Amino acid sequence: MSKHLEKDVNQVRNRILDLGEIVADSIETASSMIQNYDLVLVKQVYDVEEKVDKLEVEIEEECLKVLALHQPVSENLRFLIVVLKVNNDLERMGDQLKNVAERVEYIADKDRVVADLNLHIMAELCSKMVKEAIVALTQKDPRRAKAILELDDELDNMHAATYRTLTEVMLRRPESIQASLSLLTISSSLERIGDLATNIAEEIIAMEEGEIIRHKNRAGTIRFQEN
Repeated sequence: MSKHLEKDVNQVRNRILDLGEIVADSIETASSMIQNYDLVLVKQVYDVEEKVDKLEVEIEEECLKVLALHQPVSENLRFLIVVLKVNNDLERMGDQLKNVAERVEYIADKDRVVADLNLHIMAELCSKMVKEAIVALTQKDPRRAKAILELDDELDNMHAATYRTLTEVMLRRPESIQASLSLLTISSSLERIGDLATNIAEEIIAMEEGEIIRHKNRAGTIRFQEN
C-alpha cells in the first residue's frame, strides 16, 4: 500500500470514529433527556443531528475521493465500502435521535406516565452498542462485533417489555394514551438504533470473515411480538 493511500485510509478511519463517538455521546444525552424531560438537552440533540448530517456528507465525499484517486483493492477496498455503509447507518441513528427529542418535547408539559419503564437504560445500552461497533470497525475485530449481536437481543427484550407495560397503562388509563404512544415511539426509535448498530456489526463480520449474516436468524434471538 502506498504511503498516500495509507494516509488517506487512516484519515477516513479517524473521521468515522469521530462520527461514531458524536452519535454515541448524543445517545447518552438523550438518556438524560428522557429521564428529566429536559428541553435544553432536546435542543442539544437537535443541534447534534444537524452536525451528524453534515459529517455524513463529508465522509461519503472523502471515501469516494479515495476510491477514485487510488483505486484500492482487497482489504482497503472492503474497508472503504463498509465505511460508506456505516456512515449511512450513523446518520440514520441521528434521525432516530431527532425523533426521540421530538417526542420528549411533545410530552414535556404533559402529566407523567407512571409506569416501570427503562427507556434511559435502553438509551445507555444503545450508546454502548454504537461505541463497541465503531471500535470493532476501526480495529477490524469480528469478535467484538459478534458481542454486539447479543446486546441487540437484550435491547429487543427491553423494547418488548416496554410495549407490554405501556399497553397495560393505556388500557387502565385512557387519558394517558397520547403520552404513552410518545413513550412507545421513543422505545421504538431506540430499538431501531440498536438494529443499526447491529447492521454495523454484521458488516464488520462480513468484511473480516467473509460471512454475510444479515438475513440469518440468530440462535437465541427473541423476536418482538405485539400480542
